[in-house]
Amino acid sequence: MKKSRMRSAAIFAVAIVLLLPRPTPADAPIAATAVLAQEGRWLSAIVNGDVKTVASILSEDPEFTHITSEGKLVYRAEELVNTRKESFAMNPTEQTVDFAGDVAIVRGINTITQAGKTLARERFTDVFVNRKGVWIALSAQETQIAH
Repeated sequence: MKKSRMRSAAIFAVAIVLLLPRPTPADAPIAATAVLAQEGRWLSAIVNGDVKTVASILSEDPEFTHITSEGKLVYRAEELVNTRKESFAMNPTEQTVDFAGDVAIVRGINTITQAGKTLARERFTDVFVNRKGVWIALSAQETQIAH
């Protein structure tokens, strides 16, 4: 009896996932543009120390996680406490956006510069979810690219 209920629940869950709205090929470029715009807002807010904007982009704890290029796991509250005006610039390139339902995965390379000198290059993956038409960050991860 329990197995039958579990199987029915699993089938129901799969059916719900299959019914979630997904960007169609026609929607994907529009959705990708919106995701990349949110990504740009996020990077700008980080560099400018704009805690309010960063807070509006990150999902709530414990959902939001950030794995830094040093391998440290940071949650939303710590991310916000550490947000302050920076003296460096972040320049994303090679960005791609893939979708799985209402989830967008952004991958790219971020070059961090200061006074015209490259401080670091990092490959990154950011994950967003569309909540009521707003792309909210669920996860961020960077890996430093060796020189």
